[in-house]
Amino acid sequence: MFKNKACMYLRLSKDDGMNSESNSITNQRELIQSYAKNNEIELVKEYADDGYSGTNYDRPALKNMLEEISKKDRAFDIILVKDLSRFGRDYIGAGKYIQKIFPQLHIRFISINDNYDSKNADMSDSNLILPIRNFINDSYARDISNKIKSSQKIKREKGEYIGSFAPYGYKKSQENKNKLIADENVRDIIKSIFDMKLKGYSSKAIAEELNDLGIDSPKVYKEKQGLNYKGGFKVKKGRNWSAKSINRIIENEVYIGTMLQGKSATINYKNKKQIEKDKRDWVKVEDTHEGIISKEVFYIANRMLKRDFYNTKEKKTDLFSGMLFCKDCNSALVRRVV
Repeated sequence: MFKNKACMYLRLSKDDGMNSESNSITNQRELIQSYAKNNEIELVKEYADDGYSGTNYDRPALKNMLEEISKKDRAFDIILVKDLSRFGRDYIGAGKYIQKIFPQLHIRFISINDNYDSKNADMSDSNLILPIRNFINDSYARDISNKIKSSQKIKREKGEYIGSFAPYGYKKSQENKNKLIADENVRDIIKSIFDMKLKGYSSKAIAEELNDLGIDSPKVYKEKQGLNYKGGFKVKKGRNWSAKSINRIIENEVYIGTMLQGKSATINYKNKKQIEKDKRDWVKVEDTHEGIISKEVFYIANRMLKRDFYNTKEKKTDLFSGMLFCKDCNSALVRRVV
């Protein structure tokens, strides 16, 4: 054991709302440093999770800290936090660590603003106060989650964009972050994709054409703009255009000015795993922003996408591909050689 050697654990997330300044990482660090100095505690390590919810215990820094305290040769035996909510807002999860796991590992836990020190817990009413504070923190997390969901629902129904990143081909308006405007840098690329589709190109052929021209894929384009973009158009090898990324663009109604949101939802305020929602529950609002593609071109391209009448291995297609449709059902005509 290392007497009076401690680590500090810091956490900040979007859930902190109006109190984000007082709960800032810097503020937490300074408070803990001051407490440690006044109580002759040596700080030897710092663990910080910035941008993680208090109900999520799968946090990188937290996991590293818990791994460290399980070692026989750990560098500290005291954990310092600003308050209980920094460690966790789930009263069951937080209580399990603070009242069971830490004592078993002979870890002293100190929550400064809550006046809680596990070393003196049995000598005061801290054992009663701790579960109550944990319950309050958990209730706060549930309340914040419900308010966020309610706010997002209203915005979706009004046709306001609530995604973290604008779809490729668009960017968020500087005046209104919930409004999409065309990204002039790549507008013509979107048009070219639909144009090639109408000419009969396969999605694979379109992707190859864009790669041959050296055009950045959506993921690479966003990264070059300094965005921490990790979703959307990932491919198994490399970061080039793929048939999948082409299909996603052709099928996305955002390019005709239609906002389609609410396709997935988290299980609950504790479990952030996304689950797919029934299509009947999706929120669709038309004419919310400028369309890059006309509706006529969009629907023709999607009909062609569903019909495998082109040669996927070649870029050359029949002269009339994408031009001839049935008079009665308006479906694309398919050329067959007999």
